[in-house]
Amino acid sequence: MANEPLPVNEILAEFDSQWNASNVTEPEFIEVTGANEPIRFNLNRADHVIGRAGSPALREEPIGNWTYGDRFYSIELEIHTLDSRQRLYNIMQEIRRICHARVSSLTNFQRIQFMNFGELTNEQVNLWSGNVTIELQNYAITLET
Repeated sequence: MANEPLPVNEILAEFDSQWNASNVTEPEFIEVTGANEPIRFNLNRADHVIGRAGSPALREEPIGNWTYGDRFYSIELEIHTLDSRQRLYNIMQEIRRICHARVSSLTNFQRIQFMNFGELTNEQVNLWSGNVTIELQNYAITLET
């Protein structure tokens, strides 16, 4: 049996390879792989994009007689910057640009879809954060193993 693809790993690798630094300076990408894993990063060095599986991580919708179905993989990205609110929005814009430009470019997924962006407001001063939700989609694939 073939290995199940790792959606967060693949999308972060895609961002890293497709990032246009002339649009906005490339952030560091971190993949969260454990439920209770502490996240440590230094915003004085660079902006950060932290990727983790969304909830639910995988949603499957059978078609017809359940031989085929659609699979949707949810990915949550946290963006953090010390620079400015404008930089936060520019990073989000670059992520959205890559999703639209590379919509069908991943090997293990048929489609990348930028779903939404939400700015996080909290008690921190001079720290701007936001959440991006991305969905990787596979349509009409065999569900039987």
